[in-house]
Amino acid sequence: MSTPTILSRYTQDLGFDSRLVARYIGNLERGRTNVSVNSSLAVGDPADHFRFRVTSDQFARITTGELVRRGGGEPELAEAGIRSQLLSPSGQVRADSDPNAGAAYEAWRGLGSESNLKLAKGTYTLRVARDREAISASEYIYSFTIRGGVEAIDNDQTDTASREFLTTERPAAEGASFDQYANVTAVLGGTRQSHRRTTHRRAVPGGGGWDRVVPERECRCQVVGTRNGQR
Repeated sequence: MSTPTILSRYTQDLGFDSRLVARYIGNLERGRTNVSVNSSLAVGDPADHFRFRVTSDQFARITTGELVRRGGGEPELAEAGIRSQLLSPSGQVRADSDPNAGAAYEAWRGLGSESNLKLAKGTYTLRVARDREAISASEYIYSFTIRGGVEAIDNDQTDTASREFLTTERPAAEGASFDQYANVTAVLGGTRQSHRRTTHRRAVPGGGGWDRVVPERECRCQVVGTRNGQR
């Protein structure tokens, strides 16, 4: 199978958010799409929330990248600093990376291994937060990819996805009071498609946090390139 086509977009990383205003990162279609994120917990940012839709009952597996801590000196690999939780459509914790989380921790171990975790159709949220060992004056840079399949995904299984939704976050401008835009660009068989998503944000008066976030609207694709010399 060839490498999946990357549908890449950039979003603004809010200093304060919640499950109710989680940023949309794509659809998980079993065996057809992957969902990936590159982001960070900046100094003063307690948690990030990412929303994705599972289009049908399927097995899911998460792969996490290296965790990097950036403080006053050179960036360095970190063994701890973040806690990840998978929340169900109703907001219940399905899986938790905290070893003290009991059954939820066992579910997280399954989600990150050949055991996988069975997810029903619905909209889920991945919460990434600072853990008890996090250094408050440090930024934590992290990444993850979620794959879905009809059967459990083992270490030797070939990735069958044809598309991968890749979200890369940038810190939101402190005190911003205007709309933030994110562009999505995909190259599909020589045709370039551009997506634009708008998230309306209003800043807290006199502060860098946000008091309200209106969830982004679903975007439409518009062909802006050419295919075989035709527009």
